[in-house]
Amino acid sequence: MDFIDLHIHLQDYEENFATDIVKKAQKFGLKKMICAATSPKDWDKVAAFAQNFPDLIVPAFGVHPWHVAGISEQWQNLLKSYLKAFPHALVGETGLDGLKPDFDLQQNLFSAQLKLAREFKRPIIIHSVKAVGSMPDFWHLMPAKFMIHSFNGRAEHLHDILSHGGYISFSASILKNRDIEKIVKTVPLNKILLESDGPYQAPNKGELSSPFFIPEILQHFASILRADIEELSRQIYQNSLEFIND
Repeated sequence: MDFIDLHIHLQDYEENFATDIVKKAQKFGLKKMICAATSPKDWDKVAAFAQNFPDLIVPAFGVHPWHVAGISEQWQNLLKSYLKAFPHALVGETGLDGLKPDFDLQQNLFSAQLKLAREFKRPIIIHSVKAVGSMPDFWHLMPAKFMIHSFNGRAEHLHDILSHGGYISFSASILKNRDIEKIVKTVPLNKILLESDGPYQAPNKGELSSPFFIPEILQHFASILRADIEELSRQIYQNSLEFIND
């Protein structure tokens, strides 16, 4: 079955591990990966992956809420230059994290990146942790396509996201959520995306996450939904293509 990894940080693997993922991709049905940057410090690395493997890797450039402190005043102009250089690039990873400091600054940078996504008509990848109460301040700024990546919250948190047209992306972390059945059944089939968040959030402690676990997540979802796995795979693959404007 063909699949797309909607969120991976290839730049955070050891070089040989990232190269192995690229080499194995087609053999295992991995057609594309969205390689998400997290700060200006790794934008060049993500750009290099996209340039070296243009048919496989789609870049995303943004400032993660963990990296807002000490950000250069020129970050917006630099981000614009990357978005112009890569017409298919997404914006992200950006968002809000209530467990981290500088929350006011997080909100300012998140707002600015949402506006850039709208200006450049790009989908955006959103990190949202302990920030449900703040999201209503930003719904009106959302671009046409946005996704909450690696969703692992409560089912009741999905309503606002879905009512504003958002996609929900799941990594292996959802498999440990006690409400997984309710969550998976709440999300419309045409709004489900899958990701590795590699090298983070591996299914087993001490391991590195990789895209090749995604088919196992798909199997769990097919079981919960009592769906044919091939049909569900095709639906999620189509969702992924639509999200990235491919």
